[in-house]
Amino acid sequence: MNHRYLALLAIPLSLCLLAACGTGSSASESQSSAGQSQTDPAEDAAEITESRPSTEDEAVALAVLDRAQTYASGECPAEGHTILRSEPGQDEDTLVIYALCSAGNYGFVNGNLEEISGSGVIPSRLTFALGGDGFLTLVDYWEPEDGSGYADSIRQTFPADLVDQAMNAGDQYLSLLNQKAAYAQTYLQELGREADIGEYADFDHPLATDQGMSVAVSNALMEQMPDYPFFLGSKERLEDGVRWIYENAWESDGNTGGTATYTKSNYETGEIADQHIFQVQGDSYTEVSP
Repeated sequence: MNHRYLALLAIPLSLCLLAACGTGSSASESQSSAGQSQTDPAEDAAEITESRPSTEDEAVALAVLDRAQTYASGECPAEGHTILRSEPGQDEDTLVIYALCSAGNYGFVNGNLEEISGSGVIPSRLTFALGGDGFLTLVDYWEPEDGSGYADSIRQTFPADLVDQAMNAGDQYLSLLNQKAAYAQTYLQELGREADIGEYADFDHPLATDQGMSVAVSNALMEQMPDYPFFLGSKERLEDGVRWIYENAWESDGNTGGTATYTKSNYETGEIADQHIFQVQGDSYTEVSP
């Protein structure tokens, strides 16, 4: 398994705790309430956004964490960044920071804390207003164009002597991934849980189609059961402060069919809240009573 999260963040641990969806409670308190009173990610995002950074590292980190909220659902936003240069902006009392940034969002998948959505390493220009109180306020977050305009937009925006570093941003991938994983590790500590941390590619995600289910049925069930993982296994979701497990299971009949079972259960109590069972034969399927 992947244990690259051992690298340390360059920003204060207090910021890491805030960004990792923590509530400030002890690990034992978090563990005792893991099934019923998890913090709402939306509320955590608001805390992150409302924070007032006073250093360049904090300012960039919080800006990228806010960007992480735009990715697919997860419960632990994370970021990694490397500042290439900072300089006064064209407007009075502004600061421009050129950085390589990566945003991500972690969630529990098959018991692992997996980066379920995120970006690669993106050359970014962030502009901050300099407050008289010493705090930095984000006023512009620039990222390069997608597709064919990517290289030209970097050349037009980054200082000439930083273009090569920006164009080879992928060289910083492992470093930024380690930074993101450090948020995940802190989050685990807050919850009082243990789990392997990594990306999608670090873990197995078996498919029912590899075990006898037809592609046609698999596609149809994915559309019918969108809240459940498309692979065999489970993922966790926080809903109104309650942690739920969504599980997708498949039992082949050894021929062209089998039984597909989708179960939603309470993480803390194990109580089943919803279940759907489908009998599959070839390219057809029928839902049956649990």
